[in-house]
This record gives sequence, C-alpha cells and structure tokens, in this order.
Amino acid sequence: MEPAKKKLIHKLRYKYRLVIINDESFEEKLSFKLTPMNVFVSLSSAIVLFTILIVTLVFYTSMREFVPGYTDTKTKRNVQQLLYKTDSLEQVLKAKEKYYENFMNILQGGSGLNDSIPQRKSAE
Repeated sequence: MEPAKKKLIHKLRYKYRLVIINDESFEEKLSFKLTPMNVFVSLSSAIVLFTILIVTLVFYTSMREFVPGYTDTKTKRNVQQLLYKTDSLEQVLKAKEKYYENFMNILQGGSGLNDSIPQRKSAE
C-alpha cells in the first residue's frame, strides 16, 4: 500500500470524542467516541434508509398519484368514458347541425339537402 493511502486510512480511524455540555453549569450531558469512518458509514446508511422509506411511501401508498405520469385506474376508466361520451356528443351535434342547415335551406325556398340525418339501421 502506498504511504498516502495508509495515512488516509489511519486518519479515518482516529478516535474523537463528541461531548455535549450544559453551557451554564458545565455539566457533561452526553459523550460519544467517534471516528470519521463511523460517522461516514452512519450518515451513508441513514441516507440509504431514508431514501428506501420515501420510495416505499410513494409507491405503496396513495402518494403515488403525485408522481408525474402515474394515474389511478379509476381515473383511467373515467377518462375513457368521457372520451366515449365526447365522441358521441360530437356525432349528435354534427347531425343536428345538418338538420338545422337543411331546415334553414327549406325555409329560404331551397329543396333541402339529400340526407340531413343519418339513417339508423333497425333490427328487424
């Protein structure tokens, strides 16, 4: 091993003491022995656990609806029904527009259009 790497590993294993003291009475409340390696490992594992917790909450609860591109099955079904209704309403509107156009043509002395309302096939 290179001397620089040995030096770094040796520095990461130095022990430090973290002490929390009451400022007024100088009473020691907490004391921890820490090394930079322990702090790094603890913070890294805390970040990984926090990320796993957030991902779990988002994808397995109702919070997943806030993710762009993800929709609920009810919402998809409602959109399909609304699209179907919109299409049928457009067809009805076009038929009524043809009917009124034919009606106005007849009132103005014309002979009317050939087919103002599409004929429905009746089951016989």
